[in-house]
Amino acid sequence: MLPPGVRKFIPYRWATEPFTLYGEGWSCKYQSGPRDAIGHFLFLDGLRNWEPETTPVFRDLLKTSRCFLDVGANFGVYTLVGCSVNPNLQVVAVEPVPAISAALRENVRCNGFENRVTVMQAAASKEEGWLPFHESDEPTMGSLNVEGYQGHSGKLIQVRVVTLDSLNIKPDLVKIDVEGFEDTVLEGAEELLATCRPRIILEANPDGPYERVTQILRRHGYGFQHLTPSGPRAAEVIQPNVGEDFRNWLCLPTS
Repeated sequence: MLPPGVRKFIPYRWATEPFTLYGEGWSCKYQSGPRDAIGHFLFLDGLRNWEPETTPVFRDLLKTSRCFLDVGANFGVYTLVGCSVNPNLQVVAVEPVPAISAALRENVRCNGFENRVTVMQAAASKEEGWLPFHESDEPTMGSLNVEGYQGHSGKLIQVRVVTLDSLNIKPDLVKIDVEGFEDTVLEGAEELLATCRPRIILEANPDGPYERVTQILRRHGYGFQHLTPSGPRAAEVIQPNVGEDFRNWLCLPTS
């Protein structure tokens, strides 16, 4: 394991061929690319240290899932993990940035998961259509915030926008990582939340809409667990602490 203070000084590296990520009794291939921060981390450290407070919980949920909806799939780390640990899992991976969506498809292809993973080049929100999207110069970032997520430089592109309710699927596990627009994703998933009641893992940043997220999920009868290095901790509301490194939450239907 490389200390973060050392890792940041190592130039971005990537392999021209997919490299292998190993878990406990399973593995998957990952194709990295230029300036792929996630691939840079995985190339140097592997999966063991990737979001260590979240990955074990996520892996166990994926093992018992039938349909996984990966919203803000990025390069597809959790899509690949899910298909590797559960041979019966079906995945719908939603990713709006064209270059990242293409890389996601390549990661699906090089693992032979094409028949189990549907990649949608789209953003999820509370309405359908087309909207301006800020494609960051940092490849793993992007946002419906036209000024750029947390001030990142980049350019505006037009992306297709869908609601989760419009996908006509029945996921039992959902991941939402959309850089501050988690509330609008949930507003477009009212029917899904009411009928499928999936388990949800989402990111809650201090500058994000976590109060609105709490309200929506509470209305649908969800409880909350903060994913920490010492394990999930039950909480009344989603409320990240400023400066905290561990910002993922597990949201579970209470009945």
